[in-house]
Amino acid sequence: MICFRKKLHQSLMSLAALLLISNALHAQQTTSNHEGWYQVELIVFARKEDSSQEHWPSNIKLRYPGDWVELKDPAASEAKIDLTKEAFYRLPANERKLNAQAQKLERNGRFELLFHSAWRQIITNKKSSKAILVSGGPTFGQHQALEGSIRLSVATYLELQTNLWFSQFDLNVGQEVTQNWPEIPLRPNYSTASENALTLDSELDFDQALAKENQQGIDVNFGPNASAKTEGTASEYITRQIIFVQEERDMRSGEVHYLDHPVLGVIVQVTPYPSAAP
Repeated sequence: MICFRKKLHQSLMSLAALLLISNALHAQQTTSNHEGWYQVELIVFARKEDSSQEHWPSNIKLRYPGDWVELKDPAASEAKIDLTKEAFYRLPANERKLNAQAQKLERNGRFELLFHSAWRQIITNKKSSKAILVSGGPTFGQHQALEGSIRLSVATYLELQTNLWFSQFDLNVGQEVTQNWPEIPLRPNYSTASENALTLDSELDFDQALAKENQQGIDVNFGPNASAKTEGTASEYITRQIIFVQEERDMRSGEVHYLDHPVLGVIVQVTPYPSAAP
């Protein structure tokens, strides 16, 4: 009788072990089945009038991850790019799915469209995922109004991580700086060839532009607060405000997701793409 109970106990333990292994393999297979090719479309916009009247913290740390990739323009490549098989290339406008939403934002005077692009990529687990550089909006010296990165990964659900900052600048005309903002890191793919001419937003008036022109050639150090720096010369712009948006959001594929924020809005859609690429 004792021997029978012992054998029964061993059989039950073996069965439990097999069930645990089976469940683990099933969970692993379920997770890995979500990995693959997707088409991603991202819109980032700003509200021109911040009605929240919030005081945004300045004790923030802005950084780019080391494992970054950039979205490339297929027209800039010497070779012909097959967009059905190559990852991280910007798709033409007629292959985007959120053009109607972007057009509504552009036509609405309360919003400023900062970034809108679509591309294809393989989405993997978080450990193997890449940070995608994002930038857009007006240019101020070596920076644009919107900068940072996003990261897409997959486990049980798709996950979006945002690491974005929206900066506002004033022309440096020797005014007193009232708040210490951190230095904004230079984009890792920044090239001096891409540096645009002087760009003013709607809040920088013509008198400031004239003052800037009159001060050209004068090397004055206005202190460490001037974040948008030009090497070897006085800072061209002074940081007025930085709004940092760092969030994580679970998503379902095919659905349009909206990340709400008092100033910065993010619209994203991630759709499975049956690519022919291996």
